[in-house]
Amino acid sequence: MIKRHLLRATIAPTLTFSIGLATGAWVFSGELADQETENEPAGAEITTPVADPDPSDAVGSALALSSDKVAVAADEEAQVAEQEPVQEQAQVEEQRILLARLEELSQGWGRMQAELVALQQRVVSLERRPVPAADDGATGGRADAARPRTPQEQRDALVRAGVAAGAADEILWRRSQAELDRLELRDQALREGWLGTDRYREEIRALNAERVSLRDELDVEAYDRYLYETGETNRVSVDSVIAGSAGDQSGLMPGDVIERYGDELVLDFNDLRSATSAGARGELVPVQVRRDGQVVEVWMPRGPIGIRLDAARVDPNS
Repeated sequence: MIKRHLLRATIAPTLTFSIGLATGAWVFSGELADQETENEPAGAEITTPVADPDPSDAVGSALALSSDKVAVAADEEAQVAEQEPVQEQAQVEEQRILLARLEELSQGWGRMQAELVALQQRVVSLERRPVPAADDGATGGRADAARPRTPQEQRDALVRAGVAAGAADEILWRRSQAELDRLELRDQALREGWLGTDRYREEIRALNAERVSLRDELDVEAYDRYLYETGETNRVSVDSVIAGSAGDQSGLMPGDVIERYGDELVLDFNDLRSATSAGARGELVPVQVRRDGQVVEVWMPRGPIGIRLDAARVDPNS
């Protein structure tokens, strides 16, 4: 707009000056012609006077000159008008690129902050975790040594778990027969060339269906003691707690050993998963944990706890 006003301000004086110049030239040329006629001597040869310039021609020339300038100015104004949208579009595109880059940097900063918070929580969890005692290595060695390797050791472990001697012998015999049947089936299939076929899979599936787990043959307390006597893990412990989870809000801490969820004894990961998925979602459930040798009870809504687990071995009689 400013350039358009400047052009108009320049053209108007130019046009006025051109018209005035042409008019002055016409008047001045007429006066000169009159003076020459008066000064000629008498009897002088009369010459045909040169035709006076037509004032309209001078005005036309001036107007043509002015029109050319106006046309040039109009062209320049049109070029400026054409360039303005291009410049505006370029500025808009540059702003869009800058905003996109700013958004990308903001998202990256948010991710870095989230990772920093997660690392801080991990450090806090590690600081809270109980430091293993100096004789933990010896304890692990005793647990490995306690694992029964012979039928007699397995029988003794069952008896120590509270199983009657006769029942222990029957349990071991059934389990041994099931293992032998599986070995015989595999050897036969390998010799006759049908190992890995549908026939082999069907027969092995039938043997597995007849097999009864030791946990199903014992009550849960006896099985708990048997696991401990044989050096197996029989509890789950809290490795870390997810911030904002039900476990975090209920006060669970790394190192806590979960013994019961509601009325269910928790011996492994599957026990805890089944217990949290059973019942009405959101109902408050008492959870019994062992912390620094003391039994603590916390309440939390039934559902995902929000903890990472580890296996633990705990004396049921402690």
